[in-house]
Formats: sequence, structure tokens, C-alpha cells
Amino acid sequence: MEFIESNRVQLIQRMGMITVKQIADDLLACHVMSYEEVNTIACERVEQEASRMMIYMILNKGSEACNILVKSLEKHNPFLFHDLQRYCTTRQVEQDKLNDLIQDLKYVYLSSAFQKYHPLGSDIDIIFDLGTAYTDILLWKKDIHNSRKGQLTLNVLLEELKNPCIIEGEAGKGKTTLLKRIAVLWASENCSALKKFQFVFFISLTSTRGGIYETVCDQLLFEQYPICKQDFMKMLLAQRQRVLFLLDGYDEFKPPNCPEIEVMIKENHKFKNVVIIATRTESIHKIRQFGSLIAEIGDLSEESCKKLIKNVLTNKLADGLLNQFTEVTPMKNLMKTPLFVIIACAIQMGESNFHPSTQTLLFSTLYDLMVEKNRYKTKEITENHIMLSISHCGDLALDGIFDQRFDFQSEDLADIKEEVLLASGLLNKYTAQRLKPTYRFFHKSFQEYTAGRKLCELLTSAQETEVKKGYSYLQKINTISDIANTYFNLLLYTCGSSLDATRIILDLLKRTDQHRDISGKNLALEREYTKKSENITEKEDLKRTDKDILAECVINFFYESSSKSALSRDFEEFFCDKSIFINTQNIPTYFSDFFRYLPNCLSVLGLIKLDFFGNYSPNKEIDHGNVEDLQISSLKTYIPEKAVSLFFNWNQSFRSLEITLQDFNKLKKRDIKYLGKICCSAASLKLHISNSAGITGTLKEVLETCKNLEDLTVESTPLTVEDEQQITAMTKLKTLHIRDLQSENLEGGLIDGIKNLVNAEGLVLDRISMDEDDAKKFAEGIRNLRKLRLLYMKHLTAIGDGITYIVRSVSDELSELEEIQLVNCCISSDAVEILGNFFEKEHLQNLQHLDLSMNCVTSDGWLSFLQPLISLKKLVSVDFSSKQDWVPASLLVCKLSQVLTTLNYLKEIKVTGWKFDCHDLGLINDAKINCRKQFQLVYS
Repeated sequence: MEFIESNRVQLIQRMGMITVKQIADDLLACHVMSYEEVNTIACERVEQEASRMMIYMILNKGSEACNILVKSLEKHNPFLFHDLQRYCTTRQVEQDKLNDLIQDLKYVYLSSAFQKYHPLGSDIDIIFDLGTAYTDILLWKKDIHNSRKGQLTLNVLLEELKNPCIIEGEAGKGKTTLLKRIAVLWASENCSALKKFQFVFFISLTSTRGGIYETVCDQLLFEQYPICKQDFMKMLLAQRQRVLFLLDGYDEFKPPNCPEIEVMIKENHKFKNVVIIATRTESIHKIRQFGSLIAEIGDLSEESCKKLIKNVLTNKLADGLLNQFTEVTPMKNLMKTPLFVIIACAIQMGESNFHPSTQTLLFSTLYDLMVEKNRYKTKEITENHIMLSISHCGDLALDGIFDQRFDFQSEDLADIKEEVLLASGLLNKYTAQRLKPTYRFFHKSFQEYTAGRKLCELLTSAQETEVKKGYSYLQKINTISDIANTYFNLLLYTCGSSLDATRIILDLLKRTDQHRDISGKNLALEREYTKKSENITEKEDLKRTDKDILAECVINFFYESSSKSALSRDFEEFFCDKSIFINTQNIPTYFSDFFRYLPNCLSVLGLIKLDFFGNYSPNKEIDHGNVEDLQISSLKTYIPEKAVSLFFNWNQSFRSLEITLQDFNKLKKRDIKYLGKICCSAASLKLHISNSAGITGTLKEVLETCKNLEDLTVESTPLTVEDEQQITAMTKLKTLHIRDLQSENLEGGLIDGIKNLVNAEGLVLDRISMDEDDAKKFAEGIRNLRKLRLLYMKHLTAIGDGITYIVRSVSDELSELEEIQLVNCCISSDAVEILGNFFEKEHLQNLQHLDLSMNCVTSDGWLSFLQPLISLKKLVSVDFSSKQDWVPASLLVCKLSQVLTTLNYLKEIKVTGWKFDCHDLGLINDAKINCRKQFQLVYS
């Protein structure tokens, strides 16, 4: 009776005449209704009226009659019965279905089908188990600027999980394995951080279809799952952050195949489910802005590599492979990528004489193994057809790289015998839930290798048509962004395949370097090696970074090439006057080979840049999760031994070395020794120290090792009197930058010793403590600095009348100046007049930039100063901006407009704070037009 009463409206509207008559017959048979009552109902023409009549009759007959009606409804219209049952049964029934879903998911994740896989494709019967093939990996937490901000273990990542979370990594770094590991941990209930999730869905984005529900059913459950799509989507909305989606392979995801997943990632607020997305490095730019937490998969540690090999191989095979890695140094770098470790293990199972040394050789061995081992499957096909198909497979891979396609259709295989490539394992075929089959290489990296192998064949072919075809591909690679990102792996494997091909690629790099486009789009690279400098414009700074990236690419290609010593002279020409940046937080192994095999290239480099960070975990890579390792590493030095090892046996001299020490709270004796070893290897040294209180008191020891120091910057770092005395004892210094030094000047320190820097060409003092007495001492000291070309003094607000003494010293002795900046230095009208007299008397031939901004000078002061400016023939920019708004006198504006017409090289004049009226501006513009000048006037 309760069922009928609670669903009365639904029953009346939805039963239909056929169901009503069938139920009426059952009720008649059970003597619940009479013939007259049945006839009355059957004669009713409107089915809803017939339903209403029968329901009210039965309700009046009592609960037994109602039970008979309900059983009859279940027999004749089960769909309606079960649909209505959801409205009247308890929520426990719904929870039962959800519980079943949870158990089904856990069953999938703990099954052999999910945890066991063929690393070389299903045709090669080598099986790995996730339980043994997975090793703990190191993750780097990254900020919005793509900088590493600290290490994470998997457990820490899950505990600090933010939504959405993006896992970034290069091919083969273990992104898929990591997400599968999370699914297995949830299913096994062995991770406390995952217990908050009711549901975990692992989805491969390479094979999505329809919506989220269809994809989940296709990949994890089965079609016509008991929970319908509507209820499934309601569950996602209701469970919110208790649902975790593990989305693997965004780099191969096609949003039109499943728009709901794209919305879940980019408009997560609509779903509110937690999402972890894995993608390759080159694709992260598509979703980086949406990530609340971004983590990069780091290199596989040596210990984890050994563990993986021992877990996968028998003891004998494992020992053999580990011995090979020990003997072949480059393999240590290669083995930092889990995919290559697995490939090496798989090949070792079938090729006991395998001896890898580079990525290309590893893939080459794999390629040949797959083709040769499966020849028996295509023995009925002629050798000519087999070779043609394999050759066309290279074309397919190469065209796919340039079209950014990794899925291929039947029409793409028009000239290829499908069975040859499928039998060899070069291609895999996917047909499930598809109208047309899709073909893929077993891994994107393998397609890149196959394409590189083919490009090498074309470029080194004896047939002119093939060579032209090869060069036609190279013509599509014309920016550094193409080289460093889009086609990097293609070029890497091409260089690794042939010595002649390497020379051709090197010519391409030389041409690209000569015609380098430094526009913003070509410099929007994921890897950023930009070090800001106040004296370098943004465009110049980007250009320097551009060179760094190109140089590192060339070093990679050299490392991969088949004969390093034979290419030394070819590479030497390229590296002449180039700069390279070495990230001491993570020094790649290829730099070791570069230092070892190309000493001549190092000698011709224009600049080598090294950045050291004191806040970086000292020296040794940490075996994550191991507290003991953390304690041991804390005893290590802050200057990585790996960086020192590059310079240890170096007997020649670098042309120029630029070293940055940043955020050092401590510097140990061995660090100083290491710095000395590095610094003494350069003929010219630039040292930049920033925010490093730990260097205070030890700077003297550091500088004593820097015999060829020419450029020193000390920023936001306190100094002792001994430190300052050592600075002024560095008589070879050409440029000295001191910024943010607020400690009181010490007797016998920097101010007293500035007179010793007789070779200085540039001096920058910014926001340092200097009173009037200090200024007088400084003024006497700089009289000795007769080679000075650049003088910057900024924000010396306590200097008082001392600036007058400094200006007088400048006027008396410093006739070689090219740039003068006296910004916010209490310059008075008297000081300006002295400076003007100096300009008029000395006729500074080379002065190009003059900045006297943020000072309080009167109209009379500026008026006396403007006339001498006529003698500064090469002046490019001036800045007379005022600290406070003021109205210049009409006579001053008139004089300014006259002077501006005489400065032929002037490009910009800044006078912010000067309040011009329309007459003033008209006067200046008329003068500008009459003398046809192109300078820019900046005013407020």
C-alpha cells in the first residue's frame, strides 16, 4: 500500500492501458476484483482515467490487494517498477550500487590485467609487473614561473594534493606508472592520504570516447553498467572532492573525443572532483595555467635504477646489465629515465651481448631486435616488400612528427603492408570501440627515433632525390623554439644515427643561429635560463638566453653523436663566442662529455655561466622518503661536487666565467675550496653575490681565490670590514656593483679603499649607507678612478651636501665617462651648476646617458645646466624627472626646446613631474619638427 500511495501520480501517468489490463486480469484471477469492475476499467478510453480508477479501487480493498497489484506490476512492467522503486526505496539501495562500483574499481586495479603489461608491445612476450617494475620516484614542485621549489615524494604529493594537479615529465619518465601506482594504492587501502576518496578513476586520455561515463565504462567497467549515466553524473556532482580522476596522457588527448574531460580540467569548478593530469613537458603549456599544483617527475636515482633492474631481471642478468652501466658513463644519464631502464632490461632478456651507450643506440638495438626477431611471422612476404614497408614506416613516423600526429589511419598506410609492421611490433593496431582502426607506434619516443633514423637515411643517401627530400624537412625547422622543443628528439636521434648526418644538422644549427629570430614567440620556451641584469635591456637578455638554449641543444647532439672525437673541429667553429649556462642544481651528464672531448670548444666559448643556490638541498640526490639520507646530505657541501668535477682536470683557461651565488645562509671551508678551483680556471671572472648573509665574513677568503676577477656584484649581503678591504684590494676589477648595503660604513672599509680600484671602468652604488662625511671621503677616492666610464649612484638619501664634493671630483678628474646616473642623491642647484661647468669645459666626447632624476633642482638650477648640454654631442638619453610635481619657468622651457634641437643623437628625454601647459608642449614640438628630430619626450 505504501508503494502505491507514494508513487500514485507516477503510476497514473505511466502505467499505460496494456499494463492496466494485464494487472486487472491478475486481480480478477486472484478474486480481488469482480468482472464488473474489470469491465468498467477496460471500457475506459483514457488510459490515465483507467489507471486512476483501478488504483483507487485497490487502495479501498486493503494492503493485501495492494501487494498483489505491485507484484503484477513487477511481472508485466519491470522497467517501470524498478524505476519507481528508486523513489520509494531507501538510500541504502543507491549506496549498495555505489559500493558495488567501488568494489568493481578496486577489483580492476588489483587485477593482473591492470598491473601486468608488455613493455615492448604485446607481440613480444616479455611481461613486467607494476608491483616489481615500480620504484619510488623523485618529484619537483614547481611554481607558475616554471622554477623548481622543492622536492616531493609520492606520499607528500598526495598529502599536499591541490586541485587540479599536473604531473609533468618527459617521455618515459614514468607518468603512467605513477598514476597506476596511485590507483593501486587506493584499491589496496595502503595509503592514508587516499582514504578520503570514495572513488578513483584511472583514464587513459589516448582512447577516450563520448563522455566521462562512456569512457569509464569502456576502460574500467563494461557497457550497460547497472548505474546509468544520469545517476553516475549525479554521483560525481554529489561526491565532489571525494572523487579522484587520474588522467593519463594529456599530450595525446583530443578534446573533441571527450569534451566533458576537457571541461573537468579547465573548468574544474563545475565538477569539483579532484583531478591529477599527466602530460609530457612539451604539452604542459596547454594546461599549466589551470594547475593549482604542478610537479615535475625528476630523474630516476641510481639506487632506484638498481632496484628496478634487480626486481625485473634474474640475478645473473641484473648483475651483467649493472656492470655495463658502470663501465659506460653516458648510460648513467640514460638510465635516469624509467622507460629506457625497462627497455634495456627487456632487451637484456633476449640479447645477452647488448652494450648500450646512447639513447639512439638503445632504440637502434630495440628496433633491430623487433624487426629481426619477428621475421618468421612474415616469411611468406618477399624481402623486397618487407624492406619497402619498413622504409615507408619511417616516412610515416617522419611525416607524423612534422604534422604532430601520433595516431594514424588505414589510408596513411596505403603503401605499407600492414602485417609487416604489426608483426614486427613497429606499429600497434587499435580497433576496440572504433569505426576505423587506429595505428600507433608503441611509444611516442619510438616514433621520434624511427623518424630520426629515416631522416638520417634521406640526408646521407646516394640518391639526389632522397637527399632533397631530407633537406625539405630541415627547411621546416627554422627557429630555436623548433630546435629546442618541437623537433629536439628528432634531431637528437638523427645525430645519433650517423656522423655525416650530425655534420648536416650542425650546419642547420649554424644557419639558424645566424638568422636567429628573437621575437617573443620564438623565445617562449619551457626551459628558461634567464638571468636578469640591470644593465641589459629585456630584448638583449632574451637574446642571451636564446643563445644558451641553442648551445645546450648542440651539446646534446654532440653527446648523442656516434663519434665524438671526429667531430671536435666541426663543433669548435659553432661554439666560438657562444655562451652556455650550467644549472648546478641538476648538471646533465652530457656536460661531462663536452668538457672531456671538446676542450677546444670550451676554450673558444665567449662565456660560461654557473648559478649556485645556497637554499638547494646540498650535493647528493636524496633517496626520497629516507630520513637518514637527508641527515647525511646535510653534512655535504653547498657547491655540488659534480660542478667542481667539470673543472677539476681542466688545465686550459676559459675566456670568461660568470658565477652567481644566491641565498647562501652558510658557506663551508670546502665550498670555498671548490669555488677557488672553479674561479681560477677563467681568464676573466664575473662574480654576483645576492641575498647571502652566510658569506659575510668569508667573502675575503672567496675573493682571495679570484685572481682574475673583473666584475663583482654584491647585493643584499652584509659585509665585514675585512670583506670590504678585500674588495678594494682587487685592483683588476673593472666593474663594481654594491646594492642594498645598509650597514654603517666601517673605518678602513669600502669608502676608504675605493681609491685603490684604479682600473675600474664601472661603479654602481645603490641604496647603500652614506652620509655627508662618507661622501667627502668617497669624492677624494674616485679622483684616482680615471678610467671610469660608468658611474651610477642611486638612492643615497642621507648624503646631504656631500653630493657637491662628489660632483666636483667628477668634474676635476673623470673625463672618460660615458654614463652618469645620480638618482635621488640630494643634488642641489649648486651641484648641477658645477656639473654643467664640467660639461662645458671638458666637452665629454663619449657621454651618452645622463640621469639626474628624483632630485630637487630649481628652475634657475636647470637653466644654468642646460646650455652646457650642447657640448655633449653623443648624448642618447637624458632623465631630469622630478621627485615632486612642479611647474618649470617659461624661460626654462624655451631654453630646453633650443638645446634639444642641437643634440643629433638624442633618442629620449624624460621629464616626469614637470607640468607643461599647451604652450610649453607646442614650443617643444615645433622645435622638434623644425630640426626634424625623432627623440621621444616622456612627461607627466
